[in-house]
Amino acid sequence: MSSKVYFADIYSKFGDNLLDKFERLLCASGLDDIDFQDKFVAVKLHFGEWGNMSFLRHQYAKVLCDHIKKRGGKVFLTDANTLYPGFRGNAVDHLSCAALN
Repeated sequence: MSSKVYFADIYSKFGDNLLDKFERLLCASGLDDIDFQDKFVAVKLHFGEWGNMSFLRHQYAKVLCDHIKKRGGKVFLTDANTLYPGFRGNAVDHLSCAALN
């Protein structure tokens, strides 16, 4: 069975921004069919390495978390430490790096 892929182009009209489009993608994906009521929900993302720009912008994570919280979910963000040297090699430095980003 092939996977469904949802996407939105980067163009927007007055009164309709990329975060609005992302919210519509969440609805179209079937996320609303999941029972989140009173359940812990981990949102795994990449907090980003210091000085690197290739990670999910926090505005999108907020839209996702708010969407789940409206449906009764208890959301928390999570990431994984790295094995290579850097700012994300342990939990304390990892959280500091996330705060900086």
